[in-house]
Amino acid sequence: MNTKDIKSLISDAAGLCPNSIVFSGGEPLLRSDIHELIAYTNKYKINTCLVSNGTLIDDDVAKRLSASGIGVVNISIEGPEDIHDALRGKGNYKKAHEALRHLSRHKIETTMAAIVCRHNYKSLPYVMELANEVGVTTVKFQPFSDIFLIQKDKKDDFLLSADDLEGINKSIDKIILLSRKYKISTNPDNYLYNIPAYLSKAYSENMKKNCQSLWSSCPIAQNGDVYPCWVLSDNVIGNLKNNRFSEIWNSEKHNLLRKQIGEKGCSGCLMSCYDYNMGKYGIGQELLIKGRKLRRPNFYRRLYNRNYQLLNYLGVKIINHINSFRLFRGNNNHKISEELSEIRRAKQLLKKEIAALKNDKQG
Repeated sequence: MNTKDIKSLISDAAGLCPNSIVFSGGEPLLRSDIHELIAYTNKYKINTCLVSNGTLIDDDVAKRLSASGIGVVNISIEGPEDIHDALRGKGNYKKAHEALRHLSRHKIETTMAAIVCRHNYKSLPYVMELANEVGVTTVKFQPFSDIFLIQKDKKDDFLLSADDLEGINKSIDKIILLSRKYKISTNPDNYLYNIPAYLSKAYSENMKKNCQSLWSSCPIAQNGDVYPCWVLSDNVIGNLKNNRFSEIWNSEKHNLLRKQIGEKGCSGCLMSCYDYNMGKYGIGQELLIKGRKLRRPNFYRRLYNRNYQLLNYLGVKIINHINSFRLFRGNNNHKISEELSEIRRAKQLLKKEIAALKNDKQG
């Protein structure tokens, strides 16, 4: 998708009042127009986040990101230098570490992400210590998933054995303690404590979750394909070459998938972008953990943007209801009579269905 395509997407998506737009990849900084796209998004008062491996962020790039009005930059750190480089390539730890320094120098709020696997679970507390050292406000942990793995036969290399469970649980205990100590946000406790079972194949694949991701977000690929979520990436719900994003978001195909997930549930994927499904903190604890965020001016700008989009959304809903009511009132009495007859028929059918269900239950 070229610059014009993505700007058109952003303009259209703005009509849906989104909380944020995340630029990810691959590596989004490989796009020469990324700073222009971030600035364009900010015109609509939509929060922006950039997810990067940090290898391309020098002082000049950090300065340009600041000028573009980026809200948050997320940098991947998998552990100490030897472990990070073993997983992401030699020399990449130093580049990512320097990226965190450059972003901090230009007062850009930064977060960190770590993929938890057999190779780095003992080093997770190190990630929290590093986050404290460089002034990071949030650290998100996510268990390894083979949906991003090219060589699927290598999956077992990243999973845990029974012998690893005690060690990873100790690491998770330490993460939670350090989160409180340094006032750094991280995943909900319940989410973190489910990671060992997920990585040791003890997590139930049929475990139904009340996942709200299909109603609140969706990934868009570089070729314009729109997916319901990262895990359901086999289900393309549309392409931006054929339809506008708002049309795809409200399409019959997307709504049918939402209905199926709502009725049958979805196995818990433990993708960190959906970790809110595993619970939330109380208000007091939330304020304690987000202590660093409350000291950042950009936090209040993002809070303003979120509330602006929420009020926009509610305003549109209210106006639509008022218009619908006026349209209904404007119809003639015959039309109103027809509508009431339909409601009565629906009520009768519903009574029959309830009675049938009761009989089945008694039988």
